[in-house]
Amino acid sequence: MPHRDLLPIPLLLLGLFPLATHADELDTLQFKAGQSVTHDSNIFRLSDTANTQALLGTPDRADTVSVTTAGFKINKPLGLQRFEFDAAIEDHHYSRFSNLDFTAVNYAAAWRWSFTPALHGNLTTDRREYVDNTADVQGAGQLNRRTNRSTVFDAEYELDGAWRLVGGLFERTSTSSQPFTFEGDSRIRGAEGGVRYVFPSATSMAYRYKRGDGDYPGRVPSPTFAGSFTDTEHEFRLDWAPTAKTTLRARVSHLDREHDGLAARDFSGFTGQLDANWAITAKTSLAGGVVRELGSYQTSVASYYQGYRFFVAPTWKPSEKTAVRLRYDHGERSFKGPLPGFAATGRRDTTNLVSLALEWQALRALKLIASVQRDRRKSTEPGFDYSSNAVGLSALASF
Repeated sequence: MPHRDLLPIPLLLLGLFPLATHADELDTLQFKAGQSVTHDSNIFRLSDTANTQALLGTPDRADTVSVTTAGFKINKPLGLQRFEFDAAIEDHHYSRFSNLDFTAVNYAAAWRWSFTPALHGNLTTDRREYVDNTADVQGAGQLNRRTNRSTVFDAEYELDGAWRLVGGLFERTSTSSQPFTFEGDSRIRGAEGGVRYVFPSATSMAYRYKRGDGDYPGRVPSPTFAGSFTDTEHEFRLDWAPTAKTTLRARVSHLDREHDGLAARDFSGFTGQLDANWAITAKTSLAGGVVRELGSYQTSVASYYQGYRFFVAPTWKPSEKTAVRLRYDHGERSFKGPLPGFAATGRRDTTNLVSLALEWQALRALKLIASVQRDRRKSTEPGFDYSSNAVGLSALASF
């Protein structure tokens, strides 16, 4: 498998966008701005039994967060090609804990290329920085900002009306602002290849074989921590629209991660995701899904976690300008793989999140949103439980 460095690709891709904007910019260029204010009753996701005064120096664990957003989008077709770019600056300001303030620059760029109608694909790169409230950091009174980056080149060649060959290269990284998180930073580069079959109804099935070489940046190999790993994955996908009002997307994979020189950290198993959407009436719809999880989580008593999540999200639109959105998420995680000489604690976490949002399209270019949220985690391990209530208001403008 080639180990080509994909980092120059984002610069190459961005250099193509002037070609997409030299004409008809009013049709392809859109600016956006937003302002949100959210009051969170437990900004650090502290345990219900934690001594807030001792940990934070104040008895109050709540804070109000203001986020100011400004950005733009480009979407320009040129012959068989399409160029897309979406970028935004997000300024996060905390009223009480101002040391948490930060500014994020997020973007997503894509070249939807096509050399011939039968040979086409995508070259994409993106960056997303966000507050990971669920991360377990090794220090109270701290928040972790996670930054995910990816660069992907994929191609599809249509052999005939149904069969297609697929393949590509990828590079993905995940880093944390906190130096010590149990999930850890990671970087992986690899390649994939497979086949896809498309039915006349547009339903498709695909198989991909993926292999990637990865490492944990900044981590020094030791008897308890590996510096690098290899991922091998077999993936099956199904995209199906059984009726005009329903769509189903399914993915099932078997992942095998082997750590160089430290087999005790190895893990393998099935992952997957099923998403469904149902347009019940012209004003009501229902979305739902279930996810099977498997990921790295390295302590002396665990090397990985496995579990599942599911969500249900109904939407009601009483008018063209208003919408009511409800969402319920439930998840469970078990932590496994203790190092030799250590006993598993049997830790198991259960999470529940409920949110309600009211949307109003006040003007053609202005949307107002009010929301409430309840977030709770219970754990068999002391100190890992938390509960939080949040209420927010936001305004989104596009022009």
